[in-house]
Amino acid sequence: MSSHRPTYASATCETHRNTGPRGVHGGVTLEFERTSGFHFSSIVRWPTSDNYDAAVERAVKNELAELGQADSFSCRLVAITWHEVDSCEVGFAFAARHATRIALERMS
Repeated sequence: MSSHRPTYASATCETHRNTGPRGVHGGVTLEFERTSGFHFSSIVRWPTSDNYDAAVERAVKNELAELGQADSFSCRLVAITWHEVDSCEVGFAFAARHATRIALERMS
């Protein structure tokens, strides 16, 4: 039996929480590939008023560091889900951390 570990995985996560008059929302699809050194890229088109690439990148880096994999993967943000009222930096960061954990579990 082979112990082959996949070198590529993707994961999607969306969160939506009601926190009062305005909620917290974010949804991402991330693709990961095993590499030496961390690299982040994005092919997402954000609404003209907001761009949370930096928040997603920071969340991915933090989650990878927490998992002891800080320099082992490249990550590409390939899709988002957007809520006109509730989308925010916190929502996208939460979704990115969760998607990172799911993708790495698929690769182990």
